Amino acid sequence: MTRTHARIHANNGDTCRAAALDHQGIILQPDFIIADDLRRGDLVELLPTYSTMTLGIHAVYPSRKHLPIKTRRLVDFLVDAFAVPGWDVAR
Repeated sequence: MTRTHARIHANNGDTCRAAALDHQGIILQPDFIIADDLRRGDLVELLPTYSTMTLGIHAVYPSRKHLPIKTRRLVDFLVDAFAVPGWDVAR
């Protein structure tokens, strides 16, 4: 096994993105941070079949019984909005 030696350590997505855009290395970031860069071709996906753990997004409300239509529509909108990665959407 070959080990790598990082020259930069960051725990901020915007900092990692800036470093990658400046050709400083490889990053692993969520699509909402780098989607526009991927879409424009400023960044490229290196390991398309590699998958990290998935973090869920949860809508919390008191009860499904008598759920306001506004809440239902918001939940439906969020499901649709997060269904496809941002760089896959034709714009």
